[in-house]
Amino acid sequence: MFVTSDSSTLSPWQQLLLVVLRFLIGWHLFFQGFGKLQAVEWTSAGFLQGSSGPLSLFFHAIADTPLLQTLVDWITVWGLMLFGISLMVGILSRVSAAGGFVLLMLFYLAAPPLSADGFILQTAEGTELYVNKTLLEALFLLVILSFPTEKIAGLDLLLAQWRNRREP
Repeated sequence: MFVTSDSSTLSPWQQLLLVVLRFLIGWHLFFQGFGKLQAVEWTSAGFLQGSSGPLSLFFHAIADTPLLQTLVDWITVWGLMLFGISLMVGILSRVSAAGGFVLLMLFYLAAPPLSADGFILQTAEGTELYVNKTLLEALFLLVILSFPTEKIAGLDLLLAQWRNRREP
């Protein structure tokens, strides 16, 4: 069945791959947010208005409400950047993996690769049907969330070691 895992049961190679995966996803999230921050007059309005997923009415309503639209833009940019930095340096890794997962799943649900006629879609990314890079990255964040990468490498590990040394 299911076996609980801690970092001591993982091989060094597995630990390295998990930490590299955490870092790379963090890098990608950070630069997605940073790019939006640097873009002149970036807004998610077009993305939300173009929503075709199961929650499209919800996303359209957000785009039609200026205050909510501004809030979503802020959450998108700063959520991506903060979750990304946190994953890269390994602090609050589980919180950031969970937050990043929620954010990415909202992106996925806003624009899932679903075809009206059930056939493959041609997109800027290539051909897709049901699965795209956003869904894959979200699932990789669940992998990060499932393993104790904070006990392998990162600031969480350094802080835990520092706390342990200070205890009498």
